[in-house]
Amino acid sequence: MAGTGRLISMLDTVPRVLIVDNDERTARIYQDLVSHWGFYPVVAQGSGDGLIEDAQHKARQYRCHLGLVDMRLIDDSDEDDTSGLELVTKIKPASGIVVSGHGNIKIAMKSVQEKGAAHFVGKEDGPLAIKNALDAEILKKSASARKLKIVPADLLYLTARTLFTESVSPEYHDQIVDALSILFPEAQHLRLEKLLPGNSGLGLITAPRPRSVVLKVYEDDFQPVIVKFARCHKVVKEVDCFRKYIDRRLAGSFCPKMDGNVVLWDIGAIKLSYVGNIEQTFPHFFKIEPIEKIEHTLNRFFSHTWRDHYKRSKKVSKVSLFELYCSVWGDEWFQRAVNFRPLNPEGAMGSELWSKISAKDPLSWLIEDVANGSRKDASWVSETRTAITHGDLHADNILIDDSNNAWVVDFERTGEGHALQDFVELESDIVNRIACNRDDYPTFFWLCLAVSAMQKIGDDSLFEFHNFSWDDDTKKLLETIAIIRRLEIGRA
Repeated sequence: MAGTGRLISMLDTVPRVLIVDNDERTARIYQDLVSHWGFYPVVAQGSGDGLIEDAQHKARQYRCHLGLVDMRLIDDSDEDDTSGLELVTKIKPASGIVVSGHGNIKIAMKSVQEKGAAHFVGKEDGPLAIKNALDAEILKKSASARKLKIVPADLLYLTARTLFTESVSPEYHDQIVDALSILFPEAQHLRLEKLLPGNSGLGLITAPRPRSVVLKVYEDDFQPVIVKFARCHKVVKEVDCFRKYIDRRLAGSFCPKMDGNVVLWDIGAIKLSYVGNIEQTFPHFFKIEPIEKIEHTLNRFFSHTWRDHYKRSKKVSKVSLFELYCSVWGDEWFQRAVNFRPLNPEGAMGSELWSKISAKDPLSWLIEDVANGSRKDASWVSETRTAITHGDLHADNILIDDSNNAWVVDFERTGEGHALQDFVELESDIVNRIACNRDDYPTFFWLCLAVSAMQKIGDDSLFEFHNFSWDDDTKKLLETIAIIRRLEIGRA
């Protein structure tokens, strides 16, 4: 497979060490030593503030694992110069090892406790002390240094292809295995496994947004856990939301436990463990199980697991549903909608079907009748309710364990939103991805008309819409939507 060789090299990369010293001769000595010890040296250049700026730039450019930093970078004769300690905080996630010939116990403690340095080494202790500090720290940062075994290589390659843009050189894709190494510090061997997916072509959970991957990970002979990879800022936000709204806040036993998280240069990862053995995502569960099991699983999640958040819902007045939705999702999705150029709907549907529609197309309605502020907003309501919602409850974010319990992942958008948002998100995903993944367009068209024509929550007229004859698969879709809507009753 093209790219597999690159992937295998992830586990055989040379760890990168940033060298920052205002004495060029000392920097060259460190460069030779670091290279001899099996690291890839990256030397910052310049003087004064220019040296510090170059160090920050190169730490990022080379995605350095460690930094070997002199304590006095501005003036060696200035006892108050601790610019190297300040730099340590600016080159994270690289771990800083501070080196100085002017140190004392107080400075050493400050560098470690206040500035987050990994080690403080006195120059008088000689090169061996520096080597020992580098060797000890790199084992915490690099999968290749640990000689950690991670299989299968093809799945790592697929993960890299999803997570990284073309601007990130393949040599820095080792952040994937390094993140796993940090999350599993005692592991000798890791085995990655796909969750049974929905409609994702890669076999990974990637819908509906790019550059997010969820995998099942087996550490040695332990039971598996779930690891989610995403971009750095996404992981930082998700960890914060998890701590605010999920940890010890869901009812019963079906609340995931966050066992660790890590943020590197381009990506981060979150490690979640579960009481049950996660076997599949909701789309696969929906496909193979009867409607009775689907109803039982959804009912348990919405009516029990998430119930305390719904109980604490609150009334809000004079609000735009569009603005409420944007408060959770931001407005990027709307900008994409504005820039989207749809096909001619009559040409796509055919004149016979198009003639039956007496409304403008949804994008035009959104842009013209909703997203115009208070002047003209069809989503404006005098009163509704908000609650703590998952915020992105598409089907691939629902995991099903071996006892048919529903668990959720991806808490980046968890927080206050419309009380029905999760129900709407799940129904929309079922219609737009699960139902749409078929070639029977006329049936899909009538399905969309049926779910749109329902006048009130729980209305069972879905099944009698225009006396249309539904096939068994579409009936199952309609029954699931009816279940979701019945569960919505009392939440609004």
